[in-house]
Amino acid sequence: MSRATRALTVLATATLTLTACGGGQDSDRSASGASAPDQSERCTAERAGGTITAGEYAMLPSFAPGQSMYGVRGGAEAAAVYDRLMRWNPETTAFEPKLAKSLEANDDNTVWTLTLRDGVTFSNGDPLTAEDVAFTIGLHKDPATRSSAMTDAMQVTDAKVLDPTTVEFTLTEPWAGFPILLAGTVGEVIPEKAYTASTPQDWARNPIGAGAFTLSKYTPDQEVVLEPNPNYYGGPVCPTLRFIRIPGSQGTYEAFQTGELQTGFLRGAKTVTAAQDAGERGFEVVTSSGSIVNLNSGAAGYSGVLTDERVRLAIAHALDRDLIDQRLTGGVGLPTSALIAESSRFYDGQEGPAFDPERAKALVEEVKADQPGWNGALSLLVADSAENMETGVALSALLDAVGFDVTIENAPVTQVVARQFNGDFEAVVGGLSPSDADLASTFASAMAPGGSLNLTGINDPELTAAVTAFKAAADLDAQKEAASTLQEVYNRVVPFAVIANSEEYVVVDDSVKGVSPTLFSTMMYDGAYVEK
Repeated sequence: MSRATRALTVLATATLTLTACGGGQDSDRSASGASAPDQSERCTAERAGGTITAGEYAMLPSFAPGQSMYGVRGGAEAAAVYDRLMRWNPETTAFEPKLAKSLEANDDNTVWTLTLRDGVTFSNGDPLTAEDVAFTIGLHKDPATRSSAMTDAMQVTDAKVLDPTTVEFTLTEPWAGFPILLAGTVGEVIPEKAYTASTPQDWARNPIGAGAFTLSKYTPDQEVVLEPNPNYYGGPVCPTLRFIRIPGSQGTYEAFQTGELQTGFLRGAKTVTAAQDAGERGFEVVTSSGSIVNLNSGAAGYSGVLTDERVRLAIAHALDRDLIDQRLTGGVGLPTSALIAESSRFYDGQEGPAFDPERAKALVEEVKADQPGWNGALSLLVADSAENMETGVALSALLDAVGFDVTIENAPVTQVVARQFNGDFEAVVGGLSPSDADLASTFASAMAPGGSLNLTGINDPELTAAVTAFKAAADLDAQKEAASTLQEVYNRVVPFAVIANSEEYVVVDDSVKGVSPTLFSTMMYDGAYVEK
């Protein structure tokens, strides 16, 4: 890495992001000296009042179920309205009950029993019950819901209601990290009675949840205003929350500096480093495999040269990640070829394919000799933002130097994302956002057949077995060992080429107290207050 790895305590998480993005790992104190905000006190009745204005990277698309997995995409807005069954605590690196009272597993982690808190009600006054939890799981498993968590929710073969406050989840296979499902968007319980009396379209703009806030104003892609829920089970709720979108991290940071914002979601090494060097308090996330090049190995019927793993390996060896980082960030990023960031609790010295242009040239020449009709041609799809286009130019130069003949295709980011999910690409700049709470579930989704993030179409039995073993590993030592095996198999198969880890930083003004982080850079505001 080009910069000292930060001493981190926490997060990191799961899906294709808005091309070359991430999720991650929080730090108590970063390498620059910036420190985490105070979480030691919560809202009390005497502290009620005030407004916290939060700058979002991307607003929540809607309050429909399954849209709020990531903080980068408005996760804090939905979590404030719905709350969540569990919370990932980055400081303790453990899952904690929230709407739940407890969550316990059987010996092999295939059956999990959830008990709800007593006395929790939705904002309309209806009690939260085990039936609502089972109903919510069903919504996320239904393709019509278009939930971002559908693949993981499908791991639940049965959600059995044992009594009004107890649900038993039976899984398709052992999953030690199962609590991550209930700490994310699936843990945002939807009241069955109210939801079925509504329509999906109306619900998306008029949600009812068990969270600390209720929706007051909703202007799509511009502004969301939330008011305190007076009947919140967790006690008094202090501020009004106002979420707004200011395009770009630099603009968000400038608005934070001028006092227009009290919290702001920052992405990218340059802006994150600037905020930390200025001593701004915040919650940091470093995302493993946050910037990658997806390599089509069979998606949507693709049968081109990338189905040959030698070509994919040549691409991995051709990339000088330090050079790319110098060009894109001035050397303040986190370049790597490994699946797992050094800051991750799962890191155990794993190494990805090394920069080796001579090896890359030899592989390309070998394939050209075997396939006389191929002259090195490769199509690289890149989103039309300045950073992504610059990434594409750097990749093209490095690949051309070892015998490829790269054609860059630019398209709007929305088209690039859609084309990745449709398999309409040969190579494309993208990213994963796995959480350090449970890296395995994201990697399994991206590298096993049928996974919602398996955009490349990879189907390698040894790779599938490795990610399955990682997901089933029961403790940290076993998980590290399984992660090392996964890295070794990945280094042969190369379904995607890792370029760098990515960074997010949620800055918090000193006047704001009691904000707490959870998965995927999502902030929880139920205990927040503005210091008077």
